[in-house]
Amino acid sequence: MKKKLFGATAATLAIAGALALVGCGGSQDPAAGSAAGEAGDGEAYTLVEDGTFTIGTSAEYEPFEYMEDGEYKGFDLELAELIADDLGLDFEIVNMDFDGLCAAVASGTKMDAAFGAITITPKREKQVDFTDSYYMDDQAIVTMKDNADITGDNYADALNAEGVKIAVQSGSTAEAFVNENFPKATAVPFKNATDCFAALQSNQAVALVTNRSVAAQLTASSFDNEQVIKLISTGEEYAIAVNKDNPGLKDAINETLAKFSEDGTIDALMEKYSIK
Repeated sequence: MKKKLFGATAATLAIAGALALVGCGGSQDPAAGSAAGEAGDGEAYTLVEDGTFTIGTSAEYEPFEYMEDGEYKGFDLELAELIADDLGLDFEIVNMDFDGLCAAVASGTKMDAAFGAITITPKREKQVDFTDSYYMDDQAIVTMKDNADITGDNYADALNAEGVKIAVQSGSTAEAFVNENFPKATAVPFKNATDCFAALQSNQAVALVTNRSVAAQLTASSFDNEQVIKLISTGEEYAIAVNKDNPGLKDAINETLAKFSEDGTIDALMEKYSIK
C-alpha cells in the first residue's frame, strides 16, 4: 500500500518552500525492477516497482523514523518522501527490523533503498552501496536517573564488569561499540531502540547505548526518568543504503541530497525534529 507521509505533493512542495527559508552484496535482478529514470549524468536506474520509490525503514528510532497515531513520522522518512517527490516518483514504505535492512536492499527485490539512521561501516559496505552522508552522530550511554552507581566519571569501569547487562539495538553500531569497549559486560540485543529504553525500565539492563540524537529525544519525552550520563564522540556518518547494482539510483539520490543541502532543506528538517 502506497503511503504519503506528509500530505499530497502540493503540501510537500509547500514544506520544501518553508524549509528553504531556514538558513546493507547482492545483485539486483533486472527483471525485478524496471527502468525508471536517469541520474543527472544520464545513467538509468531501476526500481522494484515502476514509478514508485520503495524504501525500507525500522520505524522505532525517534526522531529519525517512528510511528505516531498510526502515521509514519521522522527526519529520515520526510527526507525520503521529499527525494521521491524530487525524482517524480510515488512513495512506499516497507517497515521491518533494523538488522535486516541492508540484506533486504542487497536482495534487489524488496526495496530500492533503506533509510534508517544507517551508519556507514566496512561490514555494511560489503552488502550495499551508500550515498553521500547526510548527518554525523555519536554514541550515548543512558541509565536510570536514580542509579547513582554508574556516572559519567566511572562508566568505563562500572560497565566493563562481569554480570553487567547493557541494552543495545540488534545489528547497530551501539552493539559493536559495547562489545569493543565493555568486553566483560553482556550486550543484550533488542529489535529496536524503544525496546532498549523499556528494558532499562524493567531492570533487564543497567544501561543502554544508542545514538546521541535518539537518546536526547527519548529521555526528554517517553522515558524522562532516564538520563544520558555520557556522550562519546564516534563521528558516525548516516547515509542511505542502495543496491550495488543500481549506481544510477545512488547518483540520482546524491544529486537531490546535494540540492537539499544547499537550499537549506536538510537543515530545516533537523530543526523541525530537534536534531543537533
